[in-house]
Amino acid sequence: MPVLVTARLAAGTTRATLKLQAVAPGKYIRKSDADYEKAWTELPMRDDGLEGDEKAGDSVFSVRVPPSYQRHRWLLRYRIVATDKTGKTVQSPAADDTCPNFAWWCDAGPAPWTGARDPGKTPPETFSAEFLGTLQTFHLLARADDVARSQWDGNAHKQKQQGTLVYRGVVYDHIQYSNRGQASAHMSGKNKWGLKLNRGHDVPLVDHDGVPFPAPCDSLNLNPGGSTPHIPVHRGIGGLDEVLSMRAYRLAGVPSPPTTWVQWRVVDGAEEVSAGNQYKGDLWGLYVVIGEMKPKLLADRPLPDGLTVSIQSGVKHTPRGMTDATKEWEKFLAGMRSDPKEAWWRENLDLPAYYSFHALNRLLGNVDLRPDGNHGYYRRPDGRWAPIPWDNDMMFVPRQHQPGHIEAIGCLKHPAIALEYRNRAREILDLFAADAGDRGGQVGQLAADLGAVLTPKTFAVDWPRLDAALWNQHPRMNQKGTYFVNPGTADHWGGRWTRTLATNDFAGFRRYVVDFCTDSRPMKNYAPNDGDQRGYGWGYLAHEAKDDKIPATPTVQQPTSGRFQFEASAFISPAGHKPAALEWRVGRVGQRGWYELDERWRTEVKSGREVGIPPEAFKEPGEYRVRARWRDSTGRCGHWSSPVNVSVR
Repeated sequence: MPVLVTARLAAGTTRATLKLQAVAPGKYIRKSDADYEKAWTELPMRDDGLEGDEKAGDSVFSVRVPPSYQRHRWLLRYRIVATDKTGKTVQSPAADDTCPNFAWWCDAGPAPWTGARDPGKTPPETFSAEFLGTLQTFHLLARADDVARSQWDGNAHKQKQQGTLVYRGVVYDHIQYSNRGQASAHMSGKNKWGLKLNRGHDVPLVDHDGVPFPAPCDSLNLNPGGSTPHIPVHRGIGGLDEVLSMRAYRLAGVPSPPTTWVQWRVVDGAEEVSAGNQYKGDLWGLYVVIGEMKPKLLADRPLPDGLTVSIQSGVKHTPRGMTDATKEWEKFLAGMRSDPKEAWWRENLDLPAYYSFHALNRLLGNVDLRPDGNHGYYRRPDGRWAPIPWDNDMMFVPRQHQPGHIEAIGCLKHPAIALEYRNRAREILDLFAADAGDRGGQVGQLAADLGAVLTPKTFAVDWPRLDAALWNQHPRMNQKGTYFVNPGTADHWGGRWTRTLATNDFAGFRRYVVDFCTDSRPMKNYAPNDGDQRGYGWGYLAHEAKDDKIPATPTVQQPTSGRFQFEASAFISPAGHKPAALEWRVGRVGQRGWYELDERWRTEVKSGREVGIPPEAFKEPGEYRVRARWRDSTGRCGHWSSPVNVSVR
């Protein structure tokens, strides 16, 4: 079919020309190439009410681009040159624009792809066009030699290459891409990518559920989603470790970049699929997309503008009006390293965010975390700094490796702060790690919800299996045959350990993650660095949360006096402490996106054991959980009660 291009031009325009550049797959033209300014076809536009032009003389010029140009996987760039009666010409977009042309992309949908995890040993599987349509797609249009140089040539480390990104039918032309990473940048074969968009051409990304990122992105990070290339013991997990971890931090109130999955397709050759070589063609498989450390992206609602810093690469975002970003950061670092008093920590560190960050590092087995790497900080307008998680590709490991903490751990030297941390650690155990079920509102449900993205219903195949077929024996892989090894062994600096899956597939990895975070060990002999995957994260966090002097856990019931009236059992302190307050909370559960760790409503009662919860806390139809816990006169909080479930129709 022809494509109709229309343009409203300035009054007095006497002639308009569409300049068209057709870019064939495998013959990408970079903006820096000499052919970029040469390879244009001119098509006259009209304002006479004919051939697709709607109305004569209305300054809206039109042209039909013939069907012969509309070919699958072709990029069509265009410009419009308008001439007035004096002979003056104006080009749109302007020649000095960051993207000096418009463009559209011709896409008839993905071709079916067939591949085997171990060709010649395991049977090939076919992934239909319908299956490939279950996950959103990034297309990169680029030159094959540029792609190879970027991904596999160590001499081109982080060198910017030119290409075109297509996402949700929109063309982002003349972007820059490169490899990413430090020591592991070229180690795997399926490596990391970095995409940099042009100024003013940000991408409004959505996640795997179609939920928009909090703000458009001017750069994107793609991770291979196959566990760290240093020790690929979790290869086959499909990035669930990274996406689940980042979502957990975010649910707990830690500023965290948004994360999702995409199907990555690189158009750098004439063939979309090769009949004789499963490793050639557009399909690069499953990748994890991570937003940048910028306040507008670090929470479901954009945070106030503030300074963000990566430990490894420095300042990432400077708020408007700040002229001394580096000095502010160095001042905070120097303060942390000066063995400060408790008051300094309370004034300069976002302690609630730090407590959640540190607790989840233990629960999720974040063993590659260290003071000099794999995290950042966000400075709130009140001057308090909150940690930002980063590089979550070495998670769910029951051995120590790097220290597993950041410099802010110094705050826990102060007894009052350490007590508050233990309170939060117990809370995360209660609200996120106590339920392995798929509808619990906790880690089991989060793993099930995210896992469903990679295992769409009605299909006999899934995305981790596709990824294994693409990369397990790929000629570019440096660690061949590492997908779905069961049992798998790994040597971390804390020692050797064995990872066992209940089933040798993605479902086995999903089960592994949930068991790691819940009290799944038959014998409760938990100890840090014990190398036993069963409940290791739960055990480590329970070890740090332990306090024999906390109040007893109450029970909660609903008196018959009112629908949203609740009563807790009496305060009991094994240490003989006095009660200070009865805390109440409401969480939402049972629906996709509803997790109890994401607090719905909270209050505390200074005297008495009853509470009336406002009906607004139960506004939307769904399932809710009401819990209570006692806080004593020393500031110690007990465990949250078992929930009372409230169903709203």
